[in-house]
Amino acid sequence: MIDVAARAGVSPSTVSRALNNPGRLNSQTADHIRSLARSMGYPLPDHPPSRDATGPVMITFLVQDTSNGISSQILAGAQEALPEQGAVGIIEAGAELGRTEDLLEQLVGRTHGIILATDQVRAPTARRLGRHLPLVVLNRPMEGLPSVLPDASTGLAQALELLRRQGRRSIVYIASRVGAWSDRSRWESLQALSRTMGLECRRMGPVNPTVQGGRQAAIALEQESPDAVVAYNDLIAAGVILGLQSKGITVPDRVGVIGFDNTMVAPVVKPAVATIRIPRRTIGHAAADILLGRKPETGQSRQQAALIAQLRKAGIPPVTEDRGALTLPTSLIIRDSLGTLTSSALEGV
Repeated sequence: MIDVAARAGVSPSTVSRALNNPGRLNSQTADHIRSLARSMGYPLPDHPPSRDATGPVMITFLVQDTSNGISSQILAGAQEALPEQGAVGIIEAGAELGRTEDLLEQLVGRTHGIILATDQVRAPTARRLGRHLPLVVLNRPMEGLPSVLPDASTGLAQALELLRRQGRRSIVYIASRVGAWSDRSRWESLQALSRTMGLECRRMGPVNPTVQGGRQAAIALEQESPDAVVAYNDLIAAGVILGLQSKGITVPDRVGVIGFDNTMVAPVVKPAVATIRIPRRTIGHAAADILLGRKPETGQSRQQAALIAQLRKAGIPPVTEDRGALTLPTSLIIRDSLGTLTSSALEGV
């Protein structure tokens, strides 16, 4: 699809629609793309989903787990992007790779597009199915398919600048046993930013991405004695806070703690967890836009655009610039686990 898209001067998702749902495009555009694909030696799908140009758009959102509230935000964003008669259906696939891939196979011919938000699908399988229906991957880049990714560097840049102004110099990142791409991108962004800002950064773990995993990490942190902790997610961060407090180590006076994801647990812990917000609703909207062949909404503010330009100048580009990948900026939500902050400390963060 990427090769045909480059030759035709359109997006890969437009090529996917031309090959699978030509009724959703201008007939001349669809015919031109299909003819071009044939001339380049690519076979066309045998059984695209049947739908007339005015019928409802039905998209499937395939996710591993719906219990954490994260998927509902993505779902809401995707639904916003659809026309009035369109709908997004959600399937919780679980953690078993074989079952998830079987579910994905069964969706061919039964949906007009898939938003894939689980790691339990191998890249070759996803690419093969992407030749038969529009498919967008979330939270990991995948060559040959469009992806929508959060850029951890923008939110982390705000967090590290605030830590630096507080006089905190040593940071420990607590890694996760799951979410391989997300974990790696967060750690690599933290490393690059720490080098640029003159901060010390070390990695710990991986641990389970749970409160208990955070409690276990807190035991090792007694020996590390960092000024701040950045955890893979809010659950680990909450466990770190509880574990440190049980040892008489105060948060944030002795150690500042930052999580990721802005989940429901973050504001209810005492002290509340400062966190890097992932723009889930915007991610869902952008994914649906791509499936519909529209320019995706990024929700990027002027301040975020300026920060991204500064990071590029410092040699820290977005987390990936792979072809077909769209990166969306993250942002810092300041809460009590970072301490009481003056207006001068917050200025420009």
